Amino acid sequence: MFIINLISFLVLITILVVIHELGHFLAAKSIGLKVEKFYVGFNLFGLGVSKKIGETEFGIGLFPIGGYVKVAGMVDENFDDNYKGEEDEYINKGTIQKLWFTSGGVIFNFILAFLLFSSLVYFDGLREPIPTINTTIEGMPASELDLIEGDKILRINDKIILSWEMLSENIRANPNQKISIQWERKDHVLHDSILVSSRKLPSGDEIGVIGIEPKYEVQHLDLLGSLSFGFNQTTSWIKMMFSFIYSFFTGKLGIENFGGPIQIAKIAGEASQVGILAFVNLMAILSINLGVINILPFPGLDGGHAMIAMIEGVLGKRIPFNVLIRIQTVGVILLAIFFFIVLKNDVLSLF
Repeated sequence: MFIINLISFLVLITILVVIHELGHFLAAKSIGLKVEKFYVGFNLFGLGVSKKIGETEFGIGLFPIGGYVKVAGMVDENFDDNYKGEEDEYINKGTIQKLWFTSGGVIFNFILAFLLFSSLVYFDGLREPIPTINTTIEGMPASELDLIEGDKILRINDKIILSWEMLSENIRANPNQKISIQWERKDHVLHDSILVSSRKLPSGDEIGVIGIEPKYEVQHLDLLGSLSFGFNQTTSWIKMMFSFIYSFFTGKLGIENFGGPIQIAKIAGEASQVGILAFVNLMAILSINLGVINILPFPGLDGGHAMIAMIEGVLGKRIPFNVLIRIQTVGVILLAIFFFIVLKNDVLSLF
């Protein structure tokens, strides 16, 4: 299992990092920026392999968490303040060009997610849940009520159920409450009451659950319909990620709910065992996560560089190099602290 998790993690992270850094690389080339390095993984202490092609050093770092594109004339995580005053340096580009370069990785992450979501539904069809039970979870209220596969839920508290979404909403809204339920089984209509269990979300909200999983109907979409679904799915996940981040900064979501490389490896391994479709779906979701995190206006992230570019644009002058170095140093230290806390969460989750 460890080997499966490790291989799945490396494949997943490598693809996401390559796509992200490719976005930066192509954006840099499109505005005449000199790309000095393109690395997948970090070559800390010089550990890794590399080959110089033209003006760019391409490499694979020994440490597989992340990657980077280094361009000339930019104060980034390399803390390089060596500038020659040439046209192909970041410092000599306009604000819009700087924003284009710093946003390239995030844009490519969102494009990847959009293409993956669209491809999944185009080739496999849109699997829509219906209010018919596929399985029940042992020990949960539905199992204790003796609901079985094939039972179609008709009403919850006298509310007619027309979709799985309606069924889910009416159950989620009643944690620790007794509800009446009516269902159809082989042309017979049955009814009873059930005490809804509760589950606490990472955001702190409490929802009702009864332990059922739905049957699915497969709807095949044409290319336009698939692209529309892919776009809607991508925007929905982006909104959801920002909602989680908002909950974190407002104190509703604790840092103990964040997982790192070990948890990602575990989830990636489980997804790969389920099948290629589950693995691709996970890749799309994590691509959005990577994009949203990087767009945050925080020193050391793409959003931090974009924020500095906008501040310089408004001020009409450059921020002194020594100030940028200090900003980057603080950002990298805080990100390192956050990473080690998340890594601690990973280790604790193993036990």
